[in-house]
Amino acid sequence: MIAGIIDSTNKAGFWEKTIGEEFEYTIASDVNGLKKCDIILVSEEYCGGAIGTVIADIQTYERFRDVPVAAVTSECSCENQEILLGMGFDDVVRLPISGQLLIRRLRGIAAVSLRESSEHMMNIDNIMEINDGDSGAYCVRSVDFTNIFRFVLRVLERTQKNAQMLVMKLDHIGDKTPAENRQTMSILAESVRKCLRRGDMSSVCGDDRVVILLIGADDEGGHLVASRIVSSFYSKCADDSYELSYDIREVRTTT
Repeated sequence: MIAGIIDSTNKAGFWEKTIGEEFEYTIASDVNGLKKCDIILVSEEYCGGAIGTVIADIQTYERFRDVPVAAVTSECSCENQEILLGMGFDDVVRLPISGQLLIRRLRGIAAVSLRESSEHMMNIDNIMEINDGDSGAYCVRSVDFTNIFRFVLRVLERTQKNAQMLVMKLDHIGDKTPAENRQTMSILAESVRKCLRRGDMSSVCGDDRVVILLIGADDEGGHLVASRIVSSFYSKCADDSYELSYDIREVRTTT
């Protein structure tokens, strides 16, 4: 089994000690340095606040489309795990961890991905068993957002309905630690989730924005939703060095 690792080369000793006897591996500074592999590991300590950009870059490579990607982090809060999963990571490996347990985790992650791609192909029985019991918006991974958006465009064209694309952008003044940024993004993601309606769609993209698709909304309705999100965010975020802005565009379909 081959692991591709995005981390500092100074950590080569750590990876050799923990997985070197069980895995072939390559350490690279970014995705361009990775070749064929069965699993990709991304160090949050190494990537810092750019980890969202790293996973987005990985997802653009066709050869890595079916390769599971796990974030490796020493930040073990539930909020951080949710943010990393929302960015598109398939799993989160928390440090410190014993070498034996790490190897088991990595083999398990790779095995689950393989089974999902080969044994659980979608069929009519699978589809009929899907039950979306959530009463709010549809929150998806950033890697899935584009494909779902293409499908929604076709539905809008057929039904002649309106939609608005809303991007909430989070900026800050001064230096912030990755943990502070993750916590604030978690607040924003939760504010978005609570302000949207059933049928809308949102996705955390990167480490500073949330993309939202408002189905059936006009410009006035889109700005109303954006204002609600801004008010909800500031009511929960006590750090006034963070600034939330938004951009809204009408979704146009070709006829």
